[in-house]
Amino acid sequence: MATITMNRPEDRNPASTRMLNDITRLFRALAENEAVRVVIITGAGKAFSAGGDFQHFVATAQDPAVARATLDNSRDYIRAILDLPIPLIAAVNGAAVGFGATLVALSDIVLMADSAFIAEPHVNVGLVIGDGISISWPFLMPLNRVKELVFTGDRILAADCVAYGLANRAMPLVQLLPEAMALAERIAKQPRSAVAGSKAILNMYPKAVMDTVLEAQLARQFDQTQGPDHGRIVQGLIDRQKRKSA
Repeated sequence: MATITMNRPEDRNPASTRMLNDITRLFRALAENEAVRVVIITGAGKAFSAGGDFQHFVATAQDPAVARATLDNSRDYIRAILDLPIPLIAAVNGAAVGFGATLVALSDIVLMADSAFIAEPHVNVGLVIGDGISISWPFLMPLNRVKELVFTGDRILAADCVAYGLANRAMPLVQLLPEAMALAERIAKQPRSAVAGSKAILNMYPKAVMDTVLEAQLARQFDQTQGPDHGRIVQGLIDRQKRKSA
């Protein structure tokens, strides 16, 4: 069993440029490690991963090359996660926003602390639905519910995540990692080839739309990162940061 801990708790484990690239390499390496039978992913501190790193966020809006590289890596990390032959358990200890919500959506099993929540706020900042969300949520929830949550960016509390199909179950925070580890140990005792084969079959559903839905999402997202709505919102955030530091 391997445990991945996103470890920038002071910033609520944001999705920085480095982290996004490291995630791709990490999951590719785990896929090659036959000694690992199950992976748990969680966050240090009070958040799972509460959205994008501010510097990365600004860079994608101001530099088309950064935006293009980020979106190209999105394709790579999604495929690396879906191609992982062993189960991925998300132990969601706190806020899972944007990229954090995507990691949860691409995980095989999701356990949440009662106090945690998921949110997909891309529309709120002038962007289209997030990459991994676009190919996973429509398989997990009715399409009209997906649309409401995407169009509003509303927080989805843990109990509602379970009711909607975004999480398997919720529990007190103190029980979260013990429960995840106990489940991982149970799964690790199963025949590895049977688990891997079953996961490969089930992941054919989201992978089947990667060449259509995901490619359309990536193309539209690039346009949005360079568009006026997102640019105006980013400039407002930059101005707010300047006022805070003045």
